[in-house]
Amino acid sequence: MPSTILRVGLTGNIASGKSSVAGWLVEFGCRVVDLDAVAHALLQPGEPTHGAVTRAFGGDISRSDGTIDRARLGAVVFADADARKLLESILHPAIRRRERQLVDEIADSCESGIVVTEAALLYETGGATRYDRMVVVTAPDEIRLQRLQARGLPPDQARQRMASQMDQELKAQMADYVIDNGGSLAEARDKTRSLAGLLQRDLAKRVAGQPLARPDLR
Repeated sequence: MPSTILRVGLTGNIASGKSSVAGWLVEFGCRVVDLDAVAHALLQPGEPTHGAVTRAFGGDISRSDGTIDRARLGAVVFADADARKLLESILHPAIRRRERQLVDEIADSCESGIVVTEAALLYETGGATRYDRMVVVTAPDEIRLQRLQARGLPPDQARQRMASQMDQELKAQMADYVIDNGGSLAEARDKTRSLAGLLQRDLAKRVAGQPLARPDLR
C-alpha cells in the first residue's frame, strides 16, 4: 500500500529563524529536507551544477582548491538581481529533482509521515504550490537585522539581503500557518510544538482520505 505523506513547505526571510523551527520539528516527529544543504551539495566539485555555476560567474567565486566560495557568490547575487536569477536558473531545477528523490526515499521507508521542506525562496520561485501546507516564520525587521550583524554581516549588506526577498508579511498572508519568532527561543519552540500538533492533525485527515481545507487556526 502506498505511503501517505503530508508535504509541508517551511520558509521565512533571512534571519527569521526558520532553521531553528526546522530543528524543533524534527524533535517533534517530522522529517526535514533542507534545500540549503541540498544546494551546498550541488555546488561541490564534480557536480554538473558546480561546473555550470563556475562557468557562469567566473573564477572569482572559486577558492584555490576549486570549491565555490559561497560568501563571494552570495555577495555577487545579492547585489545584482540578474545574477541572482541566473544562479537560480542553474540551481533550482537540480534542487527540485534532488528534493523529489529525498521525499520518495522517505515515503518508501514509512507508512505515513510529515515531510517538511525548509527553503528560503519557496514563494519567490513559485515553489509553494508543491506543498500540502505552507508555514512561514517571521520576525521583526530590526531583530533580523541584529541577528545578521551578530553573524558578522555589515549593516549595508544585511539590509541589502533583507530587501532582496519578498515582504514577509505578504508571505504570512499566503501561508497556512505562521510562527512569529520575534520573542524568546522558548516561546518559538512552544509555538513549533503546537504547529507539529496541527500538522499531525492534517496528516490524520490525509490518511483518512479527508480533504485539506484552509485551516481556521493560523
